[in-house]
Amino acid sequence: MRRRVLLTAAGATTTGLLAGCTGNPAVAEAPTVRFSLDALPDAALPGEVLYTIDPAEGTDADAQLMDRILDGGTTTKALREPLPPQQHLLYDGHVYELAADVVDTTPGTSYSVKVDVVTGSVNDDAAIQFSDLPDVDQAQFAAKGLADGDPVGIGTSFHYTDTERDNSVLVPESEYDYITWADGAEAEWVVDDAHDAPVHTYRYTATTVASASEYGRRMRERFAFPLTDLSAEQREFVETAITDEYYTVAPDESPPDAFVALTDQFRDEEQAHALDDTAEDDLNGPYLVQYNEDVYWTVLLVHGPAFRTTTSD
Repeated sequence: MRRRVLLTAAGATTTGLLAGCTGNPAVAEAPTVRFSLDALPDAALPGEVLYTIDPAEGTDADAQLMDRILDGGTTTKALREPLPPQQHLLYDGHVYELAADVVDTTPGTSYSVKVDVVTGSVNDDAAIQFSDLPDVDQAQFAAKGLADGDPVGIGTSFHYTDTERDNSVLVPESEYDYITWADGAEAEWVVDDAHDAPVHTYRYTATTVASASEYGRRMRERFAFPLTDLSAEQREFVETAITDEYYTVAPDESPPDAFVALTDQFRDEEQAHALDDTAEDDLNGPYLVQYNEDVYWTVLLVHGPAFRTTTSD
């Protein structure tokens, strides 16, 4: 499983963070404050900011590809890079940077298609049994989980190389309007659009940047800053964020003056991010905070006029 935990707490809406509280994420209102602190060791910090491949997913294609890359490099075919090159990524306790060079290209086309519900009756003269489709067409249905005719009523895309297209009866101009299955399932077949989509062969190699622990140490040394001169009320905010998962102020409430003053300590600090990336120029986002000799992954999300300055919202 791959994930890009790229500071989504800062970039995503605070509405989404409160969706579970309202029961209706579409209408949830952003909180005035959401402040969280999680104590993390150095080794855990890269996973908060880097594109991460989980080696525990033994059948995951990304993990398998990464293993081949680390075993001296490998080639793979895809429409676009399956793993991001030229950026730091985390895999199995180490941070790597990949290079991906295109060494071959096979012409191909992506077709926007509909496997739609039949609203009337099937014209038998314009229909074909799924089992009678050429292998290249059956393979497209199978790749989308549509080989059994259920579900239909969806729009999707099918990709054919030029050779596969020449062996198809469904693209570029379909010879049939309907597809039927032995169990009685049936679908209307529509080709809406097409665009060039060559298949590239990528040659991947990897460079080791650091162990996760070492990378996290560099992050801590670069980004961590202490919260200083806290009042008793401000310490209570911090302790609540640590023990209760987060400190929050409801959307219809004003933030305490002491909390507004606390956020001033964040304004001139660099947000935590990948070491090959740049920080967001915003008060809202993730930070590394030192508190009581521990380092905390800290997410600050604030909203409303109390937090507006000439440099941030």
